[in-house]
Order: sequence, then C-alpha cells, then structure tokens
Amino acid sequence: MNLSTILILVGLSFNIVASIIMLYPFLNTRKNIDDDFIVDINIKNGDFTQKKHLKDKKLGTIAYIFFAIGFILQFFGTLI
Repeated sequence: MNLSTILILVGLSFNIVASIIMLYPFLNTRKNIDDDFIVDINIKNGDFTQKKHLKDKKLGTIAYIFFAIGFILQFFGTLI
C-alpha cells in the first residue's frame, strides 16, 4: 500500500470513530435518574444547564475534532 491509500484509510477510520462518538448518547440504553440533574440556574431569567447537556457537548466537540482530522487526512491522501 502506498502513502495515499494509508492516509485515506486512516482518515476513514477517524471518521468512523467520530460517528460512533456522536451516536453514543443515543445508543446509551442505561439511563440514570440523575440524567436531568440541573447543575446551574440563573436566577435573573430562569435559564438552567443540565448535566447531560454538558456531557453531550463535550462528546460532540471531541467527535467534530475527529471528523476534522479524518477529512484532512483524506484530503491529503487524495492530493498525494
């Protein structure tokens, strides 16, 4: 295998891992009673932040980083 094929395959594997990370919150069949636990509340306007939203935001950020790395590797694989 040449370098081009290796870069494309590694990029695709990064994209597969990223899509699994993105699907993890939906595939999690074990629900805890504290999933809707409110972490922070703004007294002035009543806005609140839930624990599960913070976790989903972190997972989403990690997944987007993996997607970006995968697409960049695929792009360089097609250029080489």
